[in-house]
Amino acid sequence: MKKILEAKNLNMSYKNNQKIILKDVNLKFEEGDYVAIIGESGSGKSTLLACLAGILKPESGEVIWQDKDLYKLNDLQLSKLHRNTISYVPQSNVFLKEYSILENLLFPYMETGGIEEKHEKRAGELLEALKIKEMKDRFPYELSGGELKRASIARALIMDPEVIVFDEPTTGLDNKTGEIILSFLSYYALKGNLVIIASHDQKVMNYTNRVYTKVITND
Repeated sequence: MKKILEAKNLNMSYKNNQKIILKDVNLKFEEGDYVAIIGESGSGKSTLLACLAGILKPESGEVIWQDKDLYKLNDLQLSKLHRNTISYVPQSNVFLKEYSILENLLFPYMETGGIEEKHEKRAGELLEALKIKEMKDRFPYELSGGELKRASIARALIMDPEVIVFDEPTTGLDNKTGEIILSFLSYYALKGNLVIIASHDQKVMNYTNRVYTKVITND
C-alpha cells in the first residue's frame, strides 16, 4: 500500500481583516512524488505548507497521513511524527546559534537516547552530498545564506523522514546553489520519499514531477 499525505477541504483566513488564504484546498501526495506548489510571495504558500506539515492547524479541514488526521494527534504523537516522519523546513533560520552545524544536525539524537558513531557518519554523508562537509565545525553565523540552506536540508533529513516539506528552497540563492538543492531533493524523492516544496521560482518546475499553481487564493 502506498503511503499517502492528503489535504481535505482546508480553509484558512486572516481573522483581523477576513482575508481568505486557503479555500477548500484538496490535494493528495504519494511516496516518490516531488511536488512544487508555485505562487507569488504572499499568496498563501507558506500557510499551506505549514498546514500540510502539521505545524499550523487550519480553521477547517483535515490533513491525513496514513489514515490519521494530523490535527487529532496529541502533542506527544505530533512531536514524534515531526521527529521521525514529516520534516518541515521553514524560510527562517532553524539553527541553534550556540551549536556548530554538526551539533545542530545531531541534536535530535541528543533528545532520543544519545549520539552514536552511525549518527555522526550519517551527518557527514549528508553534508558531503550537499557539498558543505568542510562547514561541519563552524557555527551558523559563519555560513552564507546558501550554505545555511543546504545545512537545513541535512538537518531536516538527519532522521531519514518519509516526508520533507520545504518552504522556498531557492530564495536568495545563486543558480548553482539552487541547482544543488533541487537536484538533491530530486534524488531524495527518487528513493521513494515524498518531497513538497513551495516557491515563486519558476525554475523549480524543471526538477519536480508534479506542479500545482492554482491551489491557493488571494481573495
